[in-house]
Amino acid sequence: MARLFFSVGDASGDLYAAAVARCLRKLRPDWQLEGIGGAHMHQSGIRLFALTPAFSAFGAWSAFRMGFALWTLFQRLSRQLRADPPDFFVPVDFGAFNRRLLLPMAQSGVRVFYFVPPSFWGVPPERLRRYAHPNIVFAPIYPWQREKLLQAGAQVYEFGHPLVDILHPVRQLSPLQARQRLRLPFDRRLVGLFPGSRLTTVQENLPILLQVARRLHERDKALHFAIGLPPDWRPEWLARSLTRHGADLSLSVHIGNSHLLLRACDVVLLVAGTVTLEAACLEVPAVAIFWTGLLNRLQVHWLWWQGVKVTQLGPFALPNRLLGEIVMPEFIGWSVDVPRIAETVWQLLTDEAKADAVRQRFRQVWERLGELGACERVAKFLADWR
Repeated sequence: MARLFFSVGDASGDLYAAAVARCLRKLRPDWQLEGIGGAHMHQSGIRLFALTPAFSAFGAWSAFRMGFALWTLFQRLSRQLRADPPDFFVPVDFGAFNRRLLLPMAQSGVRVFYFVPPSFWGVPPERLRRYAHPNIVFAPIYPWQREKLLQAGAQVYEFGHPLVDILHPVRQLSPLQARQRLRLPFDRRLVGLFPGSRLTTVQENLPILLQVARRLHERDKALHFAIGLPPDWRPEWLARSLTRHGADLSLSVHIGNSHLLLRACDVVLLVAGTVTLEAACLEVPAVAIFWTGLLNRLQVHWLWWQGVKVTQLGPFALPNRLLGEIVMPEFIGWSVDVPRIAETVWQLLTDEAKADAVRQRFRQVWERLGELGACERVAKFLADWR
């Protein structure tokens, strides 16, 4: 019997790890699956030592705010893995945390399978060559991840994108069927608000999404707004923003049903991340934003001074990066402007020809993600790895 340890800190990674675990249980029902992660992993039968997704962070300052909890978790996990190493270590995304565990695990003889490695923006390939270890395999899901790792001489295998497996059943539903399952109104236009999965990101971006919603509400009082959040979230974390910015809006909060909610919406306003790709795959017209706090913006200036031109690494929304052009409007950093965002969302909501053109381009995104079976192929690789 083998032991496999997943290390996950993001909502999307939680979803991917759970999907792989379900496939792996069919192939190796006697294997012991453990890890850190979220609600999806718990539901798949993985034994969790810590819940992590809501407390991951973007940017140095956000990480610092969560730093003590994450540092404590890292120290505890490092000691545990050294004292009782698993047969397989499977990190999924969560780059700042997981990268520090790759070499210690590989050098101790553990087989390391990095599913969905970070994109290493601005990191030259020569700095990644230390990860070219015989016990480390990388499984990227995007071309830019693959190219950087191949340049570094790392072992790279491609299995496809797990979202194809995860979203295929939802794509079979009509928007009306999705609304029925969520008990949303049929006779009103529906605008989805997706403020992210990280606690700090939601705190920084939800007020902006709600300000945009208020401007749209001024134009059409019949609009219904629905906030989508991952299953690890607690409603009380939203209370302050909803009280301050969401009063008088027709508003509902949906925790743990993000894919159904995306399918149900006429248009969505979302924080840049995996959810942009999910919206495109479900052919929902969308606008992406990303705002971050003052110290993270200062970090961008510092990185620019170091030679990493962060603002030139776009486009930032994943569908735009895959297509090589801006199809999903995006407002990132200093370009975040509530009136302009509201006008862009309004156009997608009221101009059916424009919305349909976006849906047509989003179909190309789905086609580029590859065939069904990515999670099964990953599970088979792990089951057969000797």
